[in-house]
Amino acid sequence: MDILVIGGSGRVGGHVVAGLTSRGHTATVLSRRTTGSIEDPEAVAKAAAGMDGIVIAVESGTDSRSARAVHFDGVRNVVAAAAPGTHLVLVTQIYITRAAEHPDMAPIIEWRARGEEAVRASGLPYTIVRPSWLTSGPVGGVTLAQGDTGDGRVSRETVAEVCVQALLNPAARGKTTELYGTQAAPVTGWNAAFAALQPDM
Repeated sequence: MDILVIGGSGRVGGHVVAGLTSRGHTATVLSRRTTGSIEDPEAVAKAAAGMDGIVIAVESGTDSRSARAVHFDGVRNVVAAAAPGTHLVLVTQIYITRAAEHPDMAPIIEWRARGEEAVRASGLPYTIVRPSWLTSGPVGGVTLAQGDTGDGRVSRETVAEVCVQALLNPAARGKTTELYGTQAAPVTGWNAAFAALQPDM
């Protein structure tokens, strides 16, 4: 597959790139540090051309203007640029439905939520990944949950592995999942793990 990783020079995106290339896939990076920003429609359209899938793993500033530009307007740029059939994997976060619990992060959470809705409404195949609080560390066990009721931590490398597996396993399409790290062994039956999730309505 040819995959565009937006935010591919970041701490999650870099692991996504490594996970794809180690499996023989081609990963193209769009990064504001080097090749272009998700906020630039022309850069996004150029990078997205001919891609089988797109992973969006980007961060913004904490103010509402920055959060909107990246997590909503930027995501809409990707939706507009993606060809029919392109699988989008969007990394957001837990607390999407509970912004009031973290008022300091409310602008980011609220615009991430609107970005999620733009992806769901796109008509494209997609998977939305909501990691819990991010940590450094190797791939570990992970619980795929739904309902946005939990709390916890998960390694960035594990989040990246879930993104890669979402691209590889058809059962991940049309679904939103939260990720919580566990002490269990890493998942091996990924298609079954995704199949156990309820599709978005």
